[in-house]
Amino acid sequence: MEPLVSIIMPAYNAERWIDEAIRSVLAQTHTNWELVIVNDGSTDKTAAIIGRFQDMRIRVFHKSNGGIGSARNLALDRAKGNFICGLDADDVLPPQSIADRLTIFSRHPETDIVDGSVLFMDGSLSKVLQLFTPTFVGHPFNELLALTGSCFMGFSWLIRWDSVQQVRFDEQLSHGEDLLFYLRYAPGKYYRSTASQVLFYRRTGSSAMSDLSGLEQSYRHILAQLELEGYADRASLALFRKRTRTIMITSYLKAGNVSAALRCLASGRNWSASVTTKRRP
Repeated sequence: MEPLVSIIMPAYNAERWIDEAIRSVLAQTHTNWELVIVNDGSTDKTAAIIGRFQDMRIRVFHKSNGGIGSARNLALDRAKGNFICGLDADDVLPPQSIADRLTIFSRHPETDIVDGSVLFMDGSLSKVLQLFTPTFVGHPFNELLALTGSCFMGFSWLIRWDSVQQVRFDEQLSHGEDLLFYLRYAPGKYYRSTASQVLFYRRTGSSAMSDLSGLEQSYRHILAQLELEGYADRASLALFRKRTRTIMITSYLKAGNVSAALRCLASGRNWSASVTTKRRP
């Protein structure tokens, strides 16, 4: 029997895009899937649009707004699949996205994670803005910590899952919740990729770089959590600290915020200080 794949979709005021996202799941050539949608307190027509779909494989849960991390966690709690992948309500899966990745799992049974090419596209999905193609094979934890970009470009992995898996999203994070989730999942896991396109990522105008303060707070929070939870050795944590500080210094300078760049430069080991971050919708 074909494996069951749980596709988790948080949705918040997604009326403009969610119909297309759901239809991309319905069009998958691998048909043994469940789509777990969590409507995270939407105030637009998101719920009504979801309600138009009567496929028994689509399971819908409604909750008050708590942010993308809490919505994804609820979806994980309800998921029944042998494999998990994410799909945000404004993105699209190519028809072979699930099937091509399951082929890699079948050929290489030691594999825990399969990724693929991600096309970053404009709002109408008519223009490719950027192409991410994974280049890594192996245990991805250190690659994630080093932020090399060889195996991570967002929430695009298809991963093995079971009912006792305890990895969850940090609901405090405003940015980088997918990175911390993968860092928690990755220890001991093996990563491969397919040459196929697995995700069309729609750029709708908002990004981490539009809220540099939130991005900085999230990087610092991730480092504090990694230190607290003991996921990495001192050298690896030092590398993550250096890389994230460099990213923030460069980003602040590009934005013309010299004082923030200098503050990051002077922060030293205090960069790992835990801070409270706001939830995002």
